[in-house]
Amino acid sequence: IGGTIPGIPVVLTGRSSALGWGITSSYADDQDVYIEELNPDNSEEYRTPDGFKKFAKRASIITVKDADPITLTLRWTDNGPVLPGSHYNLAAITPPGHVAALNWTALDPADTSIAAAMQLMEAKTVEEGITAGEAYIAPSQNLTLVDVNTIAMKTIGALPARDAAHQSQGRMPTPGWIAANRWQGRLPYSANPEFLSPRGGIIGNTNNKTVDRPFPNHVSFLWGDTQRIQRWRNLMQRRQVHTRDSFIEAQLDTVSFTARSLLPLIGAELWFTGETAPEGTSERQRQRALTLLAGWSGEMNEHLPEPLIYAAWLRALQQRLIQDELGALAEEFDHVDPLFIERVFRDVDGAAAWCDVLQSAPKETCPDMARMALDDALIWINETWGTQLESLRWGDAHQATHDHQTLGEVPVLRYFMNIRQSTSGGDNTLLRGRTRGTGPDPFANVHGAGFRGVYDFADPDSSVFITSTGQSGHFLSHHYDDLAQLWRRGEYIPMSLDEELARAAPVGITKLVPEAE
Repeated sequence: IGGTIPGIPVVLTGRSSALGWGITSSYADDQDVYIEELNPDNSEEYRTPDGFKKFAKRASIITVKDADPITLTLRWTDNGPVLPGSHYNLAAITPPGHVAALNWTALDPADTSIAAAMQLMEAKTVEEGITAGEAYIAPSQNLTLVDVNTIAMKTIGALPARDAAHQSQGRMPTPGWIAANRWQGRLPYSANPEFLSPRGGIIGNTNNKTVDRPFPNHVSFLWGDTQRIQRWRNLMQRRQVHTRDSFIEAQLDTVSFTARSLLPLIGAELWFTGETAPEGTSERQRQRALTLLAGWSGEMNEHLPEPLIYAAWLRALQQRLIQDELGALAEEFDHVDPLFIERVFRDVDGAAAWCDVLQSAPKETCPDMARMALDDALIWINETWGTQLESLRWGDAHQATHDHQTLGEVPVLRYFMNIRQSTSGGDNTLLRGRTRGTGPDPFANVHGAGFRGVYDFADPDSSVFITSTGQSGHFLSHHYDDLAQLWRRGEYIPMSLDEELARAAPVGITKLVPEAE
């Protein structure tokens, strides 16, 4: 029992009577882009370490409604499929007479990931679960496992074996005809990070860095989290004994470690300074905002104004810090990088230089930038949400967007298909609610936990779960969105494997019968 993807016959995160498992993205560097040189005398060939070689080719026919079919010729190199120059603007970095190709573990023709997942469902112990993970190829995940005696976390998925002489270490596109840039197969499964029954008896992952190994045996150059893991550790260390309810509390926690650590830094010279400004002035609005933030706990609660003020301030601050140095490239950084801002305001290795605007004659300080950024944020808030700061609600700006991927853009239908909910949490809270970062609604909640589960192996039938919408994918069904409000409020439903309990009140029974050969 647990969370599945329609059409895939496996429980990706869930439990059996003997084993519980969950997955988080490992952020493994399992993709490389290569620049392949075409033979100037024959464009059907590309350069390899051993000379020119013909592309592998296959025709793909795409049928189009009310139109003639389109035939595309797909090409492969030894490094992987050739990508169109329009993908991610690859043409901008691809020289004339060259093409780009992608090598990715998920393109392995002998992908046994589904078989591995099915084997995991049959595992009875943590050790058997780890063994099942060896056949898993992609996309790489951190697999957390628990049985009645043991806990563990194992990175599953193929990790490329790269040459120590790789020109870019996989971080940038490289010439595909240079042997040192090509993958040397994959690392052995035993080399994947593994944590088995650690001291203290607790394992967790928030997409944070798990190991620190130098290239080429590293896992990733870019991890998904540096902040939420700090709050998780704090909650885990508060108790000597944890219960199902304390784990639910952690799963629903909305306190931002980032807010608690950065606000004292960026506001150090702004709190309660100067005389009270006249009502209606920008100075007075700034003082009101600072007064609210000074008494705030850092809880990203949907009903509070402080999370919106804080989020808008941090966003405006990073924009001011990088705009003059990066120009148009600054627009690519659409989410706040907490470590960058901390380094700047602590002046780590001279990072406070980012506070000075290069194009201006005065030398701006970091408190200057913090003050101006707060004014920027308040102007945006005033224009978007109104001038009454105390009446703001974070949940109005942080609505969860459960959009139907196919019918969500169809006029009229979209009002039935798409689900909108005011939500707590944010980019850096354990109750994840990653914001869009761009556009007119930069704080819309566009990425969160579609499935939450807490499994108690002291009393397995007390385990609970919730999904963010409902059990049915049909928008006319009562079960299309009947779990959505429970999910929003942080409530759960029972997760029992007792068949008699399930049969006691079914709304119907669906049988899937394989077609006879």
